[in-house]
Amino acid sequence: MARSIVIAVPSYLMKRGISAIISDIVQADIIFVDGMDELNHYLESNPVEGVLIDADLLEKKDDRDLFFQLQHQAKYVVLAGENRQIPSGDKFQAAIGKKAPKEKIIPVLEEIFGESTKEKNAKGSILSEREIEVLKQVALGYTNQEIADRLFISKHTVISHRKNITSKLGIKTVSGLTVYAVLNDLIPKDQIQ
Repeated sequence: MARSIVIAVPSYLMKRGISAIISDIVQADIIFVDGMDELNHYLESNPVEGVLIDADLLEKKDDRDLFFQLQHQAKYVVLAGENRQIPSGDKFQAAIGKKAPKEKIIPVLEEIFGESTKEKNAKGSILSEREIEVLKQVALGYTNQEIADRLFISKHTVISHRKNITSKLGIKTVSGLTVYAVLNDLIPKDQIQ
């Protein structure tokens, strides 16, 4: 079952930025909602791992109470402006200022939503043997056609394997895949071109 994290922020720009940060930290389904009604409606029928919510949405006591009743096990992070009080209580694992610098935001989100070492290690086992072979070739700098020729498969099959690898690992760049391959001892560091 995929992890789900809800971003409840009216600002499109903030939603996209937060989503990009979370995607770098953990592989999860990210759901966007604009307001409390939409958020509470979603939470009524969908379990989620966490919610990042704009403190401005928690102004009404009834909305806030319903929100906390719906998700007892979720991890909550509140986003607050400079002059905004963070709602009291122990429901929030963290608070992030809307104008906080990157150095303060990323560590907080990594601690709350980041994968444990066990989860990270398990990712290596989700790749098939052929996907691991393709990943090694990608990390060594070979093109899709060169990989196809080396592994005696079609270029189309290589592209399919690369899409699956990217999806399973949540890594979208060749440099990221190369780092992954080195860190997981799939290729020696001295073989990288």
